[in-house]
Amino acid sequence: MLENAPLIRTMAGSILVHGQKPPHQKEKRKVSLFTHEALRGAVSVVIPCHNEEMNVGPLVERVLDLYGDYIHEIIPVNDGSTDGTRAVMSELAAKDPRVKPLHRAPPNGVGLAIADGLSAATGKYVFTMDCDFQHLLPEFRDLLDGAADGYDVVIGSRFSRHSVLLNYPFLKILANRAFHALAVVLFGRRIRDVTNNLKIMRREVVQDLRLRQPGFAVNAETGLQPLLLGYSVKQIPISWINRTPGMGSSSFRLVRVGGGYWNVLLGLWLNHVFSIGPYRKLARQNRADDNGHAVLGRLDNVMSAARHQASTHKRYVP
Repeated sequence: MLENAPLIRTMAGSILVHGQKPPHQKEKRKVSLFTHEALRGAVSVVIPCHNEEMNVGPLVERVLDLYGDYIHEIIPVNDGSTDGTRAVMSELAAKDPRVKPLHRAPPNGVGLAIADGLSAATGKYVFTMDCDFQHLLPEFRDLLDGAADGYDVVIGSRFSRHSVLLNYPFLKILANRAFHALAVVLFGRRIRDVTNNLKIMRREVVQDLRLRQPGFAVNAETGLQPLLLGYSVKQIPISWINRTPGMGSSSFRLVRVGGGYWNVLLGLWLNHVFSIGPYRKLARQNRADDNGHAVLGRLDNVMSAARHQASTHKRYVP
């Protein structure tokens, strides 16, 4: 928290965000970070987009370059954009049939966009991410590693010991840490950061979620509900870099969206302790066939990981 406080934050290296930008004229090499055969063609990627004309094209193309062998489909969800986002999505879909744009009608909201994207996903795994994560793409392989190791949910944590934050608003840090400290007390779970929209989940987990929040607080629902349902959850340290002016502006406003997070916390606690409240119907579904497939999938992943460790390989970094 201290290194991200006003004034100190600048001294702590926020200028690196500009200093590490590659030259605009330099073409990025196309390399693949595919390593887990068990996940080939198994991942649906859901990306909520609101006025992301500048970001969605380069992001989707780079995801396909780095992780194309994993991709079952990419679902960019156009949430009421008024710029050229829709046209860019159409161009992407024309280039690659795995890109399947979803255009939403009002009412709009990032929570509603994520919920619709999750409902439309058909892959064995569902990967959710924001549209401003271009800087972090090489780190996604750590989340995929966790899925290959058999975890039901893997979350990119901004507040683990090895996480790196650049230009993270200080008030958001205070609110985030207060939220998670209270969550630890209420649920008795080891939680560092489950409210980040950078997650990969088994499709069975997605089917068990009960999403009620229309705004950013949906990230608290997708982070806390799998824990309370008893799924295995792993939190992976990641970097977080605030948007620069060239990436557009975020629609997140702490004062406006903060109440939704506390509503999620209270509602899930009421269900956890008293089985009442808005999430009282939250329960892990009894799907014998799905559970059997999930067990076989875990065994396949474990065997694939063992073969992978036994063989020598070189990991490429773009």
